[in-house]
Amino acid sequence: MNAWFHAHFPLLGTARQISDPPGKAQRRQTLSALIWHICRSLATIRIACRGSPRHHAAMLPQSPRNYQTERLGVNAVAVAVARLGLIWRETPTGDVGIDGQIEYVDAAGHATGRLLSVQVKSGISYFANETEDAFLFYFDAKHRRYIEQHPLPVLLILHNPDTDISYWADVRQQLRGERAGAAVRLPKHSIFQTATAPTLFETDGIDGSGFIDDLNEVCATMIATRSANASFPVSHFDLFAHGLTNIARSIYYGMDVPLMVAEANLARTDYEFGFGVGEDEHLFLFGFVRFLIAQNLARIDFGDCLIDWIDREKQPHFVAPLTARGRDLVRHIRDQELALVENGALPDIGTTMVVREAFFEMVPNSFSTRLPRIQEFQAAMVQQAGAAR
Repeated sequence: MNAWFHAHFPLLGTARQISDPPGKAQRRQTLSALIWHICRSLATIRIACRGSPRHHAAMLPQSPRNYQTERLGVNAVAVAVARLGLIWRETPTGDVGIDGQIEYVDAAGHATGRLLSVQVKSGISYFANETEDAFLFYFDAKHRRYIEQHPLPVLLILHNPDTDISYWADVRQQLRGERAGAAVRLPKHSIFQTATAPTLFETDGIDGSGFIDDLNEVCATMIATRSANASFPVSHFDLFAHGLTNIARSIYYGMDVPLMVAEANLARTDYEFGFGVGEDEHLFLFGFVRFLIAQNLARIDFGDCLIDWIDREKQPHFVAPLTARGRDLVRHIRDQELALVENGALPDIGTTMVVREAFFEMVPNSFSTRLPRIQEFQAAMVQQAGAAR
């Protein structure tokens, strides 16, 4: 204390060494003693305060109140994903609503590159809105647009930190669907901790079926996969070969293809009855779409297919580009055909090949009557815009 005092008040500590008028030296000594006692008291108070909780609260940064709650939710997701044998990647920076991604790992342990985006909401307040069978969550308009246009399926996961249970739903699928409402619904039976990998990735087209490495086996599987209904003689190979279009770089899928194939195949066998299509046949046909995705043969928006299949209760209708593997399969089929012709197992019929593009077009009768109406509509809109100016 003495060293500190003399360092900060050198003149007060050397009063006797300065030549002052009578009485001034005494006043200087009195002032020096007073300042000494004040400084000593302040130093004592400072030392006492150093150990107080209020001192620590003032000197240390404040932890956000919701940080622990948020981490409980994100960590619960990470643990559940790890137990499924999948890969969890948390978003390190630039999080504007997507907290991480899940990558699908197949039964053989192969990382597939198939991804889901995940948004995690943790806290009791997120469970305030509910019905008998679901929790309701309301996005603002900006986040609804963000999720609806997201390139990957988006899982919303609500975590209850009190029960350590999480509930989930593919909210992008809901927002894109025919039945989108003001709120997205997370069914109470959809518990993330008990979900399976194929269930989580359902809207991405993963059904848990195995991947077939060998293209010759892929071809053989499509030939062997046939409808069990004798009045619907169609195979998955029929659907693939007849659906090729765009110089055999894309595949067309719609109900007209299997109906045409069934009718043609029945005509070749003199079948006395017409073709029949029921629930089993529709499941068989939709299985072909799943097969194309599972074997990485075509780039199909399976979420959109599910809107047709579930919301509209009809077969999907699309043209999808073949993947590099799908194009390899086309070349493989062509090579197999040439080999069969060469060894005499198939006749040589010139340029008529198994894999060639087919053409498709809009049916004029479905839109020709609307041509004048479309022109009238455009003219009326232009006129209305001009009047508004």
